[in-house]
Amino acid sequence: MLDYFQYVLDPDGGIGSEAEKMIALPFGDGLQKWLQLSPSFNIDKVTTPLLDVGLGPHSLLFMWLPYAMMHHLNKPVELVMLNMDDGLGTLSAEHVLTNPGFRLASQGGSVDWFRFWLQGYEDPNPGKKTQYRRWEALRHLQEQNQRQTH
Repeated sequence: MLDYFQYVLDPDGGIGSEAEKMIALPFGDGLQKWLQLSPSFNIDKVTTPLLDVGLGPHSLLFMWLPYAMMHHLNKPVELVMLNMDDGLGTLSAEHVLTNPGFRLASQGGSVDWFRFWLQGYEDPNPGKKTQYRRWEALRHLQEQNQRQTH
C-alpha cells in the first residue's frame, strides 16, 4: 500500500525505497505529495469492502494500517492472518504461496469474499457459517454507509 507506517517500519530500503521512487521523501514538500498520493491518506474515499490478509505476524503488521483506518471510519473490512508456521519453529516469508494448505486458505478465502460481495453467494459448508455471519454484519455496515452518503 506504500503507506507511511510501512515507510517508517522499513528504514533500510525495501518498501521505503519504493515509496520514495513512487511518491517522494515524506518530509518537507514531499509530505504534501504523500497526502495527495498515498492510499493510506485517502482511505476515507474507499467505498469497497476490503479483505486484508497477512502472511504471518510480520506481514500482518504491514496490513494493520488499512485495516485500522477503515475500521475507525466504520467501513467494512476483514483482517485475516494466515499462520505461516512451517512446523520447524520459523515462519515462511514467501510472497507467492507454494504450500498447498496456505494457498487454499488464501485463495479460497479470497474467492469466498468476492463471491459473497459480488454475487451474494454463501458456501453451504457449515464450517464457514461464522465467516458469513461476520460478513453479513459488514454488509449491513456497507448499506448504512451507502444510505448516509446518498
